[in-house]
Amino acid sequence: MSPTDFAALVAYISPGLIAFLLALSLLVWLYVHSAAQLRNSRQQRLEELQESLRIYGRLAGCLQTATQNGFNNSEKHGLIHALQETKAAPYLTPHLQEQVQASLRECDTFRRELLLKSLEREMNKLIEERRLVLLESHAPGWGTALWKLLRPAAGPLALAGIVWLVSRLVVELIASSHVDVSLPDTAQSASWLIGYAWMRFVSGLIALLYVYRLMTLRRQNDLDVTASHFPTSLLCMVIAAVALFQWIGPEASPYILAVQLVLFLIGFRLTRGRSRSDRPYVGHPGLIKADASQHQDVHAADKDKTAASSLAEEHIRS
Repeated sequence: MSPTDFAALVAYISPGLIAFLLALSLLVWLYVHSAAQLRNSRQQRLEELQESLRIYGRLAGCLQTATQNGFNNSEKHGLIHALQETKAAPYLTPHLQEQVQASLRECDTFRRELLLKSLEREMNKLIEERRLVLLESHAPGWGTALWKLLRPAAGPLALAGIVWLVSRLVVELIASSHVDVSLPDTAQSASWLIGYAWMRFVSGLIALLYVYRLMTLRRQNDLDVTASHFPTSLLCMVIAAVALFQWIGPEASPYILAVQLVLFLIGFRLTRGRSRSDRPYVGHPGLIKADASQHQDVHAADKDKTAASSLAEEHIRS
């Protein structure tokens, strides 16, 4: 195609069509970019799970060897190194961190057994999480595959929603500017219309941001690394759904925006993790009682083993 033909083609195409094609190209690029980011995030999540399992597995091996065979000075140094390395695990939970700290201060047989049980429980959670991530990546179900196609569209939809909100705000401001302000009642009505327009815009923007948050919220499969998934998802849905009442009329805008702001403040209370004072710490009376009961169970099991071995020896002698 010659430059003259290309110029004639551009002149033939309407500016609106050119703007539409450019906007469509931008939305497609955003979709592809979001899909690539989600794929990289899933890969990073898998690497973090694998790193945590590797660290936990090394510490569990040291603890199990020390519990079964005892350990000398060199093995004791290896156990201390493994305990310190566990602090750097990406999925280290607060409860497990407290047990690691307690084992670093005093690593007796009982604490080693208690820490080993906690490690095995956390490793089982991480193994299940890794299985789900691999299943989502390589063999997704029908609903999961559909969600994988829709989730990268959060970015393009958010951009389109912002453009629509801005255009609606501009139209409403232009309409309010055409109101005759020569009369006092009309001037007051125009001021309220401008205020309603801005409140509708802010309310819609908040709803749009929380819909985007809901679509990009990563699922947690019972892992104690972030705030609970369910309260966060529920709040996002409620805040976004409240904005739908804007269709009642512009007079409802102040009340809807106030409800959204109140829900936003409530979210700080509902989605935060338990404070340090609410969690049982090493030396907490409840934890001491639990440790004492488990310690008694261990001693009872040792006594049973000793009694059984003595009976076996008497049987052999007889």
